[in-house]
Amino acid sequence: MRFDHLRCFVAIKKYRSFSEAAESLYISQSALSKQLKSFEDTLGVTLVERSHSVIKLTPIGERIAIYVQTILDEYDRMIMEAKDYLKSEKKKLRIASFCEMSQYGITDLMVSFEHNIPNFHIESKECDHLQMFDLLSNRQTDIIIGYRELWPEGPDYFSMPLKKDDLVLVVHESHPLAGTDEISLADLKQERFCFPREDETLFKLFCETCVAAGFAPFHTLSNVRLGTIKRYILQGMRVTLQTRIRATNFFTEPVFHLVNVKESPSLTLTLMANDSFLSELGRKFIQFAYGYYREQPQKAAGNEVQHKTSTFTI
Repeated sequence: MRFDHLRCFVAIKKYRSFSEAAESLYISQSALSKQLKSFEDTLGVTLVERSHSVIKLTPIGERIAIYVQTILDEYDRMIMEAKDYLKSEKKKLRIASFCEMSQYGITDLMVSFEHNIPNFHIESKECDHLQMFDLLSNRQTDIIIGYRELWPEGPDYFSMPLKKDDLVLVVHESHPLAGTDEISLADLKQERFCFPREDETLFKLFCETCVAAGFAPFHTLSNVRLGTIKRYILQGMRVTLQTRIRATNFFTEPVFHLVNVKESPSLTLTLMANDSFLSELGRKFIQFAYGYYREQPQKAAGNEVQHKTSTFTI
């Protein structure tokens, strides 16, 4: 059974004439008759009495017509729903990034882009690095922003580096290492660490960096946010590893000291998108982000890192 069968049957019921029904559908009478016969064969019943000069539905035809009209009405509503959805989707851009995106300048970037565009909004989501990568892979978001090194190797997505970053140790001014410019993590075996776990992938990076330096970190205060950790460091009771960008923008009080880490991995704040499905506004956002981060005081990663080959053009 096809929708052509249903529409032909409804036209016959409406016009009670094969010629008028065929004309309304822009097909020949013979084609209309074949559609009706195929529909009747599929159902195994006769729907139209053909012996009358005026077309008349059989009793079962009248009953089937109710279902056919309901199916077609629901189908039309489905089509309208899809069209309305597509219209609304063109008016928004979905962006996923990691928690506390404001500390990385991502919130300011989105606000600056959206500010002067009428009838448009950005729908943002904060989540773990692996979650945002899955969202992009499943086409549940348009763009993701995070650390390229923390995403798995996957499809040939377009990626644009925004800033270089690394890890720093955050301590209170009373800590013996507060006046040190650079430390080796191996010297911190006895310290009490605390790492936020909003982003499990980042949390693992902090722990694995310590393990690579030769020790498993003595980690406390599990599943707490950075605000709680900040309070403990303020009392000189903990230290933490953080990305330099986040630490600089969060631990702003003079009592906190950021110490360089010799074994820090290199990180690249990166924008990633599947350019095959990107809207025109999505492309404009990428161009905007390209210029936005190059105007920031910190040197952008684009000056040091080669862009991944892609069909997208900046």
